[in-house]
Amino acid sequence: MADERSDERATVSVGGAAGGRPGGSGASSDSGPDAGSDVETPRIVVLVRADCRTCDRMEGVVREIGARVGEEHVVVDVDAADTDSEWRAEYGDRIPVTLVDGVEIGSWRIEPDDLVRALTGGDVP
Repeated sequence: MADERSDERATVSVGGAAGGRPGGSGASSDSGPDAGSDVETPRIVVLVRADCRTCDRMEGVVREIGARVGEEHVVVDVDAADTDSEWRAEYGDRIPVTLVDGVEIGSWRIEPDDLVRALTGGDVP
């Protein structure tokens, strides 16, 4: 049975990334969410797997904090055929993972204050 939040996650994600990398760059040897793409990618990338409740929880925290600080996020299924194989190799056993500006700031869970600090470069309001 499909998880309702997985459907929600797919509809609120940016850039169509629920099915792969943002910008439609497909599998590539470039690293980073917007390598080789003319599309500006949100600073926050959440790497997930389908039907993963832990992924849903992490993405919910990211969605809430991102909205609070005015940052969009993108959700990438590491198992999708068009996802960068380097991401799958690097992060596959630690999914879900949250990246900010290409730097891993959380794996399996994320503390809201850690995400705020990573996005604002400072103290949590």
